[in-house]
Amino acid sequence: MVPFKPMRKGLLIGILLAVLIPLLGMGSEGGKVEETARDFLRKVLSQKAFEIKELKYSFDPGLGLYVVAVLLKEGGRERPVLLYLSRDMRFVIAGRVYDASSGRELSRDHFETLMGSLPAGGPEKVNLEGVSLRGPVLGKGEEVILVSNPHCSHCRQLVPRLLERVKRQGGFSLYYKGMFFGRDRELEEAMECVRQKRPELFWDFVRECYSRPKGEALKWLRSILGEDFLKGCRSEAILEALQRDDREVREKIGVKGIPAVIFRGRLYEGTRSIERALFGTPSQAKEVSGKGVKAP
Repeated sequence: MVPFKPMRKGLLIGILLAVLIPLLGMGSEGGKVEETARDFLRKVLSQKAFEIKELKYSFDPGLGLYVVAVLLKEGGRERPVLLYLSRDMRFVIAGRVYDASSGRELSRDHFETLMGSLPAGGPEKVNLEGVSLRGPVLGKGEEVILVSNPHCSHCRQLVPRLLERVKRQGGFSLYYKGMFFGRDRELEEAMECVRQKRPELFWDFVRECYSRPKGEALKWLRSILGEDFLKGCRSEAILEALQRDDREVREKIGVKGIPAVIFRGRLYEGTRSIERALFGTPSQAKEVSGKGVKAP
């Protein structure tokens, strides 16, 4: 047995200070965590009336991030939101987090550890009254409205797979509505221009826009329609059509994250929920988006 040696008083005080100072720091940071999370939600949901019913947070030393679980109430609907904040409060990450070594999703555990459980509920019912649906339509069958943007990385993973499965399996009539994401409108303007002027090429061009970098997709279009086609694509009619689609999906349908689809009167957001709703099981491809990317 190793004999016990009394700890020197100075050493003991030093250890206590080393433990207490970080704990005191965490307490002072705590108020800023909640303030930062609330301020972020106010900014990204500025066009929606919402109430924060509950907000809890903790610091995850393994991630080196604050985990913030929020229960939002919008109208009569409650939905969970999970945010990750950097220690200096400069960055907010919205979405799922996975363990790189095992591939296991951690976000659900994070939310349930803080809140107890996820709120019950399924995909939201939507009212399509006053929502315009424009062709061309891909396939024949049950109506599916795809809401997406070629600059959304999660959309770029889903849309090519979705188009391939609709063409191969059939059973759906697929409509496309755009939603603004970021500031670059060049691809969106080109897609709308093709839709209005050369609709027979629309879905082929959609595939190119979601499968290739912007420059290559536009090069593909020029190789078919000529160098001058895109010069006539920046017009008021094109911009108005894009703005109308964005306004309808946000305000009338209530889309909050993309990719999204409306199917059988319900709104599905995120790759997994979309593929499950349309095809029964999610794709075996790597899942990178839970509730979809928050549209700015």
